[in-house]
Amino acid sequence: MLLAVWQPQIIWLWALLIVVAILLMVLCPLVSKLKISKVASGKSPMLSRAAVTISAGVGAAIFLSAIFIALASFALDPWFHMGAKGIASAAAVYVLVLILMTSVFVLPGYFSHYARRDFRHHIDRPPSLRAQLEYMSQSWVDPVGNRSFGPL
Repeated sequence: MLLAVWQPQIIWLWALLIVVAILLMVLCPLVSKLKISKVASGKSPMLSRAAVTISAGVGAAIFLSAIFIALASFALDPWFHMGAKGIASAAAVYVLVLILMTSVFVLPGYFSHYARRDFRHHIDRPPSLRAQLEYMSQSWVDPVGNRSFGPL
């Protein structure tokens, strides 16, 4: 490619690159001005990419497990012809895939789904912690200005 650029008969390539560069210099500020105004008014970003609910985690786990098991079936095809030991080994691989997908998607979905309830339950257990949080909430100021204090 670099050898082609230095050829004198390809002056049109240089002209095209210069025109594209000028267009980008003119259009980028306009596009960014339009897009940044919409980004600033959008909702706040998620703190985590984990599944938010159990059903979302189960759906992702089932979908990805099906893909991985289907792909593994091609690789494990010779094991099915080895008799009971091969079939048991393939079944163990499938179970490990299911365990992996459950631990990666379903469990974080469970903890995300019940995090607020569990945290409130944790706060309500020792009365001293609840009293400390109520004391802190009286002087707390939200930097954004529209949220209440924590889980209280």
